[in-house]
Parts: sequence; structure tokens; C-alpha cells
Amino acid sequence: MNNFEKYIYLLTKNKDFQKLFYAKFITYMGDWFLTVPLLSIIYELTNSPLITSVVLVVQSAPYVILGSFGGYLADKFDRKVVIAISEFLSGCAVLLIMYSVSTENVLLILISFSLLGVVNSAYMPASDAALPNVVKRDNLPEANVLNFSTWGIAAGLGAGLGGFLSEFLSRNQLFTINFLSFMFSAFLVFLIKTNLNENIGKVYNNKKVNFRDGLNFVLSDKKIFYLTLTKGMFGISAAGLLSLFTILSLDIYDTGDFGAGLMWSARGVGAFIGPVMFRYFFGKTDQRLLSTIGPCIMIWGIFYFLIPFSPSLYITTLLLVLGHCGGGVQWAFSSYGIQILTPDNIRGRIAGLDYSFYFLMFTNSNLIIGYLATRYDVLTLFKIFPTLGFCVGLFWFIRTRSFWKTVES
Repeated sequence: MNNFEKYIYLLTKNKDFQKLFYAKFITYMGDWFLTVPLLSIIYELTNSPLITSVVLVVQSAPYVILGSFGGYLADKFDRKVVIAISEFLSGCAVLLIMYSVSTENVLLILISFSLLGVVNSAYMPASDAALPNVVKRDNLPEANVLNFSTWGIAAGLGAGLGGFLSEFLSRNQLFTINFLSFMFSAFLVFLIKTNLNENIGKVYNNKKVNFRDGLNFVLSDKKIFYLTLTKGMFGISAAGLLSLFTILSLDIYDTGDFGAGLMWSARGVGAFIGPVMFRYFFGKTDQRLLSTIGPCIMIWGIFYFLIPFSPSLYITTLLLVLGHCGGGVQWAFSSYGIQILTPDNIRGRIAGLDYSFYFLMFTNSNLIIGYLATRYDVLTLFKIFPTLGFCVGLFWFIRTRSFWKTVES
């Protein structure tokens, strides 16, 4: 089968992949009905770029501490149960966020939003670790592209739709949609029939699952070591700029929630297009696929650097689409590399470490850029940090280009 036929097969024939795919898609879609208005709410209440950036910090900080533990849970227990419980508790957390917004207490809003990250911390490592067990090995690259594309498509549709619907629906109605998305996703996951752990019979009796085994594995293999660093190295320059979308929309373009939603949407569209396109043109071997990660980080840096020179919201939107074509590739294919190079019984812990490091850098990036936004012009930051990102991509490419020659396709 060619690439296109594999995508069609996965989305029409593989029933359990479909459930995992659509559960993640619905979850991410609903998330944007929460994130976009919440950023605007905090900025309206505080008029502070720093506190607005803290919204993303409190969302990501629990993953720094608990992401690795979430990976541990994904290896020790039935991944289907771990994912479904995480989804259910996330829905409950949204109800708490809805209440806190009604109080207009910024501290309470931030605390309740952080709880969403706490209960959702096992979701991503468990989902990533489960993916190779619901598809055949030769379909795994396409499955990974689709799996990551759930975020890209959901961000593209959800952020844009969330910004658009914010003109017609109340914020509580948008939050309710997010709550229902978590509940329905939990139901879909429970319908999956395939074992999401390779040796499901040993899972509940596994008393020897050790967190340190994952860390030791990462440190002993230079390929895995650099793959687990990729998202975080990219995130230190990229993540903090995301919270500035709201400020660009409100203060530069004067387009309110609509403009912020459109920019978040552009990010998602690019993140979807990039992995599909690079898989088609460079995906004949795993060696070529993994070697695109560094150059794609550089692509992100180039197009983000051009944003300060954009004359309008719509040109900025186009630059974001092109930039996140590169950003999406580094995320999707670094996850794919981890999946094919780690055994199932330890894959959850490796994915957990991967996400923990990313969210550590994500948190630091938001704090640093949020602070700098109170001291310097926002557009200046869109010149400095994309330059840093370009340098990170160049370093990663030079340092790792010899690693992939030994990877078997």
C-alpha cells in the first residue's frame, strides 16, 4: 500500500485505531473551547502579559512533575484503563474551572486549571505507548502522523471555531462542550477491544516496574537520548511565544478572541500539514524520516522570525501555518522514533520522560517570555526566540545526523 492507502485503511478498517484516534481528536477539539477564552479572560482581568503567560505555565507545570509518573502508570497498569480514567477526571476538572471563572478570582482560576494538568498527566504517555499495539509495524509511521494530526486538526478547527463561537456562545457554554468532549472520549476508549499493553496478562502482576529503568535506558542509548530532548529543545524557544498570540490579537491587530483563535488555528493546520507532507516526500526510510527533525526546527525559526514584519493578521496566519509545518514534523517524528526504538514494557516511561522534559522547557519558556513581554516590545521577542530556535535546529541536525544510519527501516 502507498501512504494514502495506509491512511485510508487506518481510518476505515482498523476499528480500535479509529476509537483511539477519535477519542484523542474529540478531547483536543474540546480543549480549544477552554484554552482560547481562558487566555482572554485572564488578560481582561489582569491586563498583564506575564500573568496571561502563567495560564499556560500552570497547565504545563503538572506534566513536569507527574509526566514521568504517568509513563510509569502506563507501563504498570492496563493502558486503556489509565487513559479512560484520565479522560473522566479531566472532564470533572473542567467543571471546577467553570466555577472558578464565575468567581473572577484569578488565583482560583489558575489553581483549577492546574488540576486539569494533574489528572491528565498520564494521558499522553499512555496513548503514545499504546499506539504500536493497535497497528501493524509497516503502518506505524502513518498511524503516528494521524495520531499527532489529531492535535493539529483539532487545534485548527477547535481554536478557530472556539474563537468564532465565542462571538455567539457564552464562555460557560464553551466550557460545557469541553466537559462533554472528555466524557465521550472516555466512553470511546472503553470500547477498544485490542490490548493496549503487549503482555496484558502480566500487567497487573508486574511488581518490578521501576521508574529508574526508563531513565537508565534513555541515558544508555544516544538515539533515544536525543529524541527525548527534541521537544524540549524546541519548546524553550517556541512555547512561550504561544501565549503572546492573545496579545498580538488584542493589542496589535485589534481582533479580539477571533484573531487569537485564528492564530491558534493556523498553528494546528501547519502541525497537520507538515508531518503528512514530509512523510510523503522523505518517508521512504526511517533514516531519512528521522533526519528531517533538525531542519524542520530551523523552518519553524525562519517563518516565526518574519512575523514582526507582517502587515496584517492574515499574513501572520500564513506564516504560522508554514512555521508549524516544521514544528509539527519534529514532534510527530521524534515520538515515532521513540516508539520504534523502545520495547513495549518500557515505552510508557520513556514517553513520560519525553513529555516531562518538554513541559519543563515549556514552563520555563512561558515564564521567561512572559516576563520579557513586560519589559520589551512583543514583536522584538518574535525576532529573538525564533533565532534561538533556528540555532537549536542547526545544532540538533549537526549533532545527530550520523545516528540514524544504523536505524533499520
